[in-house]
Amino acid sequence: MRGKLSVVFFVIVCLFLVLAVRLAYWTIRNGDEFETIVLGQQNHTSSTIAYERGRIFDRNGNILATNEKIYTLVLEPKNIIEVGENVKENEEDANEVLETTIRVLNEYFGFDESDLRETIENNKDSYYVVYKKNLSYDEVSAFREFLAKADESWDENTPADEKAEIQEARKVEGVMFEENYKRVYPYKDLACRILGFTSSGNSGNWGIEQYYNDTLNGTNGRSYYYFNQELTQEQTVKEAENGNSVVSTIDMQIQQVIEDKLEEFDKDVGSKMTSILVMDPRNGEVLGMASSNPYDLNDPMNEKNLLQLFSQEEIDEMKAYTKEKEAEESSEDTSEEVTAGGTSEEDTEENDEEASTETDAEEEEEQMTIYDGFYQLWRNPIISDANEPGSTYKPFTVAAGLETGVLTGNESYYCTGSLNVGSWNIGCSHVHGNISLEDAVAQSCNVAMMNIGFNEGNDIFYQYQNLFGFGRNTGIDLPGEAQTASLIPSEGNRDTVTLATNSFGQNFNCSMIQMAAGFSSLINGGYYYQPRVVKEIQNDQGDVVEEKEAEVLRNTVSEETSETMREYLKTTVESGTGTKAQIPGYSIGGKTGTAEKIPRNKEDYYISFVGFVPAEDPELLIYVTIDEPNVDNQANAALAVNLERECMEEIVKILGIEPTEELTEEEKQELAEQQAEEEAQREAEEETEAEEETESEEETESDTSESSGADTSGSGEETDTGASSAEDTEEDAE
Repeated sequence: MRGKLSVVFFVIVCLFLVLAVRLAYWTIRNGDEFETIVLGQQNHTSSTIAYERGRIFDRNGNILATNEKIYTLVLEPKNIIEVGENVKENEEDANEVLETTIRVLNEYFGFDESDLRETIENNKDSYYVVYKKNLSYDEVSAFREFLAKADESWDENTPADEKAEIQEARKVEGVMFEENYKRVYPYKDLACRILGFTSSGNSGNWGIEQYYNDTLNGTNGRSYYYFNQELTQEQTVKEAENGNSVVSTIDMQIQQVIEDKLEEFDKDVGSKMTSILVMDPRNGEVLGMASSNPYDLNDPMNEKNLLQLFSQEEIDEMKAYTKEKEAEESSEDTSEEVTAGGTSEEDTEENDEEASTETDAEEEEEQMTIYDGFYQLWRNPIISDANEPGSTYKPFTVAAGLETGVLTGNESYYCTGSLNVGSWNIGCSHVHGNISLEDAVAQSCNVAMMNIGFNEGNDIFYQYQNLFGFGRNTGIDLPGEAQTASLIPSEGNRDTVTLATNSFGQNFNCSMIQMAAGFSSLINGGYYYQPRVVKEIQNDQGDVVEEKEAEVLRNTVSEETSETMREYLKTTVESGTGTKAQIPGYSIGGKTGTAEKIPRNKEDYYISFVGFVPAEDPELLIYVTIDEPNVDNQANAALAVNLERECMEEIVKILGIEPTEELTEEEKQELAEQQAEEEAQREAEEETEAEEETESEEETESDTSESSGADTSGSGEETDTGASSAEDTEEDAE
């Protein structure tokens, strides 16, 4: 019996040894794999650590777009309950942690106690329950200061209330905050169409926000909660990578000036659309860009913004149509589940529906959804709209002739007030008589331009039109640039009349950014710079990681031709159609333009002025366009000239551009009077503001006491003017 028991015992020992060896082998060889499997079967969770989107600065370091921290309150019901169970000494202590946590959350945030209790009870086994999103720093800071008291200690000298607060803080468990970021634009609508805005998920819409979206965005981090071998919860953190910041070419002071001047103009005169573009012609940098109807970037979908473009009735119609379209799309999605085919009767019904659909198609084209309305508000007309440039194009016609030798600069022309071209009698604004080439530019003579165009011929004229960038993308680093290739006469459509009207800026379209970029090359020595709105990219530490250098895309004209054109354009301001652009002490060049819009009814006009300073060596270019000004005589380019001058008077001071010419005694006296008038006006405004503040305070006190108890193309008529009288209009084509 003993022998048999010994054998059995020996066999069992051997089996245990084999099992031990096998377990050791598995642990050494596959231990990590088994551990992962086991831990994977345990309850675990993870949370996102948000990155901070890069900021947008102006060229001087002023913040144009930044981020504000927001917080998400997360509850850990299992921790709240387990900690309470672990610290209890009697039945009354069992819920002390739970009740204290609920009471404190109610005290600091106003959360409903019953709702908090229900949330915790319904998620007893969870370590992660999102309870409240989008809490501000101010809302969270006081509570976090209270929680920090749990780490403090006390002695016999500690006041009783302070000791009680420390003890209460130590009983709060299972509450944490996740940080996120909200995009904030400190200056609201300033530079709205340059900056753009963001939507959910840090997705950029329009402007720099969209074009540099990938640059501005970073990578989210993650916080992982899991259980180790002892089933104790641990945390692993992968930090977020913040996005890079963008330093723009925009000067905030200049941007503020042009927006203020634009607002004054829209208030006093108004138009369908007025735009101002400010550039440095030496490198293509955009210093400012503004158009009518700004909107608050912090609230881009506020319907009040749409009232600048539409009536309330039109907005209501768009909203109703939007709901109708969304209902139709929902119905179509449901009908897709039905199988294809049907009876002949159904086919007949489909044919009837087709006819009905075609009938309604034209009506639907005219209808807009609310999103179409916002699209019209957000788009940037300076780069997205195209119009006939008018006489601002005339310097390009002359430059092409000078560059190719077709013109020598000594030419003269005889203007009788019109010129017969084919079956058309194309007019000019005046009977200029005998006029030199320089005066043809300064006085904006259509007859001279048509003759120059004929001498150049189609080959030269359209070669240089293309070289100056008309019909081509500028490549500006903003989304939504207009595609204008189809708005330039194609090779098969370049007849004599088209060449004639093109020579003075009619019968083709261009965008403002195209005109400004081409004009800059005309006056800077012939260098066509790619226009841009960003100077450099910085990381989140402020170190430069990429510089956006000025890029010359091509040469358009020689320095000699450019110098000649600067002289001609200076004469335009001194004695031609742009005399109202003069600023005492400054040498200024420029060109006016006015184009009659389709239908050619001699009523609707697109007027403009492009000016630069100093005329001999340009450092600043300002381009102003006004689409259908709200005046009886729209064909009055003086409106654009005056607006440009008002902007330039301020901007030359900001940029430190010094006067280059001696002031006459009369000019000195006028300047002194103007400064005195401005000072008096400033004092009057300050007094008015002070009075309004006083009245506002009085009203507030009173309230308190009471409460306690289209784009166009085609030949047409154009006008250039340096004065407001109808005599100065040019009748370019009839």
